[in-house]
Amino acid sequence: MGADQSNKEPLLVTQIQNPFCVVEPRFCLPTSVQIKLKENVISSSGDHFKITNANDGTLYFSCSGKAFGLQGRKTLHDCYGEPILNMKRPFISLSDKYTIFAGGNSDTELFQFKTERKYLKVKLTVYIKNSINNTDILVVLKGNWMEKSAVIYLGEPKEDGVPVAKIFRACTGKSIISGGDEYIVEIAPGVDIALIAMMCTALDDHQQYFGTAMYMHNPIVFMN
Repeated sequence: MGADQSNKEPLLVTQIQNPFCVVEPRFCLPTSVQIKLKENVISSSGDHFKITNANDGTLYFSCSGKAFGLQGRKTLHDCYGEPILNMKRPFISLSDKYTIFAGGNSDTELFQFKTERKYLKVKLTVYIKNSINNTDILVVLKGNWMEKSAVIYLGEPKEDGVPVAKIFRACTGKSIISGGDEYIVEIAPGVDIALIAMMCTALDDHQQYFGTAMYMHNPIVFMN
């Protein structure tokens, strides 16, 4: 049984013309999947958590990072513990810019994003190269990240953009008891689940590090 979801619209696409791959083809699954993440996970020993299948508990990724540093880094590992993506939070500054790299070091930059002053709603846009056909794809996230209610599109939503991922709260007894820190990301077939997981992890890190009040007035905009 899948995770409960109160917001049924829009429906995710059931098939895309070409797989959307940024990391590796093995992360473009043939069927849709729901992954479970945690927000605001931090302790004195660091920021470590697992990303699993929301329905059967299969481990997809783990994320590791250092806590309380002025210039932080988080690394996304596959289920075998190999680093596949990492992001670097900048030294405290007004730019609030993050950079996403391939693997576990800073040699290969994939894209970066920073905050801009807007209203409560969030819209994120970035052009990311699809490694399958070497084309630049516009990725757009719209919604309310604080409430974990958002949709990720390939293309501009107002111009027939295709919904490929949906973020929502896990409405379960466990999530209510734990304070609602878990949420679900439903991802369409053929879409790189590692990329989607890293985007969500980056947004959570930003909300946690720069604070809820700042986040409400500084939603994030991805930049290529």
